[in-house]
Amino acid sequence: MKPLELLLMAAVLHFGMGCGVMALAEETPPTIIVSPPDKILVHETTLSVVLKVNTTQVDQIQLWTSMGRTTFDLNSSKAYYCQSISLRLGENRIDVRSYKDNALVSEQVRHLYVTSPIYQEFKYPPTEYQRHFFHTDTNEAKCQSCHDMSVNEVKGVAFIDVTKSNCYHCHHNITNAKYAHAPAVNWLCTSCHNGEVGSDNKKFQGRSKYLVPEPVNTLCFRCHKKNFKLWQSYRYRHEPLDSGRCNKCHNSHASPYKMFVRKPVNSICMGCHKDKQIRAKRHGSKCEGASEGKRCIACHTPHASSREFFLKEKKSKEHNGTRTRLPQKETLHE
Repeated sequence: MKPLELLLMAAVLHFGMGCGVMALAEETPPTIIVSPPDKILVHETTLSVVLKVNTTQVDQIQLWTSMGRTTFDLNSSKAYYCQSISLRLGENRIDVRSYKDNALVSEQVRHLYVTSPIYQEFKYPPTEYQRHFFHTDTNEAKCQSCHDMSVNEVKGVAFIDVTKSNCYHCHHNITNAKYAHAPAVNWLCTSCHNGEVGSDNKKFQGRSKYLVPEPVNTLCFRCHKKNFKLWQSYRYRHEPLDSGRCNKCHNSHASPYKMFVRKPVNSICMGCHKDKQIRAKRHGSKCEGASEGKRCIACHTPHASSREFFLKEKKSKEHNGTRTRLPQKETLHE
């Protein structure tokens, strides 16, 4: 073989090997998003992000969302990092950018959809988004070098210092709203997250250690026994109550609104009963809830009543303002 041919062959081999190394580097980025995967469905506006980082190739990580930027403090002795972030309803994009000496070396992107049972515009997510569950033995093993992944709560006993809960570090943002539900704010998580399933979520059985049975009413009425007894005695019961979906209107963790409702009362009602508001405004109505600044629950009870249209029970002067029951009718009013 002539010297020129040998030189050309060596150049081709060198170039090919170089491309192979480049391709390998592209397949194994210095930062990997362990959780969440892409195109997942989320039911809360908070989420924990878990990263695996090669700190020999990266010295800074920035996590960008529609809510702002978070910077990670890297440590050469650690491989995994986690951060709790806030999301907005609807579509979200998580952008993880890795830098070395202020130069961008890697960028990973995830798309998420936060759904809501009460906001019609976010109730039906695009079909490409699917549920994902983190708490499996395989996933938790990646966290054990920094976190105690066991459940350290005592049934029915609130933490004196809630930061001592093993759940707190990753999930503390979930109770940051003004009004927090007692089991959540006291970090008695497994009171509800017992790993069981109900008729509405049987297909997810075994997917996570901390599933909640749906519908959730069997859990709710373990504490709210008096409410259950009272509401079951009434003839007319509101659909969310009758179907056992208390969490359709209430957030079981925390909310900016009293009684942990997912949004202002009238907004909840008009999510299903918009036609009533339009009709009242168009034709006139004596209903106070049809006016701005008034609330539907001034006259209607959102749970149950012996009166049609879930009107509140009449008060009796003879009984010092206590509620009285009206005779029940033979037909139901939907």
